[in-house]
Amino acid sequence: MKQYLRALQLVVTLLFTLPCTAIGQVSVEAKLDTADILIGEQVQLEVKCAVNAKQKVNFPFFQPQQELTPGVEVIYNGRIDTVWSNNKQRIELSRKYTITAFDSALYAIPPFKISVDGKEYASRGNIGLKVSTVAVDTVHIDKFSGPHGAVDMPFEWSWRITLWALLGMFTAFITLALCTRLSDPRLITRKVVINPPIPAHVTAIDDIQRIKSQTEADPKVYYTQLTETLRTYIEKRFGFNAKEMTTSEIIDELCATDNLDSLNELKDILMKADLVKFAKLSTSLPEQDRSLVQALNFVQTTKIEPQEQPKPRIKYVTLSGNKQHHLRLMMSLAAATTTALTLGIMAYVIYDLYCCFA
Repeated sequence: MKQYLRALQLVVTLLFTLPCTAIGQVSVEAKLDTADILIGEQVQLEVKCAVNAKQKVNFPFFQPQQELTPGVEVIYNGRIDTVWSNNKQRIELSRKYTITAFDSALYAIPPFKISVDGKEYASRGNIGLKVSTVAVDTVHIDKFSGPHGAVDMPFEWSWRITLWALLGMFTAFITLALCTRLSDPRLITRKVVINPPIPAHVTAIDDIQRIKSQTEADPKVYYTQLTETLRTYIEKRFGFNAKEMTTSEIIDELCATDNLDSLNELKDILMKADLVKFAKLSTSLPEQDRSLVQALNFVQTTKIEPQEQPKPRIKYVTLSGNKQHHLRLMMSLAAATTTALTLGIMAYVIYDLYCCFA
């Protein structure tokens, strides 16, 4: 029974000890991606080292043409790759070395040594590398093969070149236009469109229609707006300052007109408006509508229809000195930018064409 318990204790101890030993050990492995090459061919020597995450590993670094073993040279030291395992408790580092040989022989590369925490560890055993020479025909030494004929390479035009060329032409056109304008000594002008003035009767009719659309307006406000509209129309139509004149003065100025009916209607509106504003006369809605109709009749009767519809007038205004300077500075910067873009695009198109035909 005691022997059975001792055996069981030994098994349990091994089960708990072996994983810790496996986790804590350092392993180094080195292998070639191929073991048979021709003279001058290159082969990758991959070296792997598995350690604990906290251990420090130093891979050897070889100078160009430094030999691993006599006859086998190192050409390139690859970068170090990292792979984590066991919840980042273990780490596997690997590095590839590019090696070659220029003499045909069977080489034995010695175990690869790596420093871990200042202690050296080596891979198992030698690594065999067979380097073969190129077979040479020693029987027909005078036989030389002639040169091969020209091979027609497929050519495919890329629309990318066309698009870049069109873009270069566009930037070149902008550059030319800017340079042409900058070389012109004339001052820079701005085009201004002056619209013809709106006829006085059109403005008056629109204002009267707006007054008409108002509902339940106060009589004083109503007649004030109506008389202001008529006074403005008279000032523009007949050319005297009707806004600063009394009703009698306006009527006296307009007595020279031939249309007495329209003048009587205007007189009726202005006098009633004076009574409403100053004597607080109360007017009904029909009376207000009648005054509105009289105002429209006065405007329609006295308006002047233009013989020809006036057209907008175009005027060129010369910019000030500061604006001239700022605008020319901006044009110079734009010209320099488009010039650089054009040259860059042309260089790219030429290079692309060279790559297509080379």
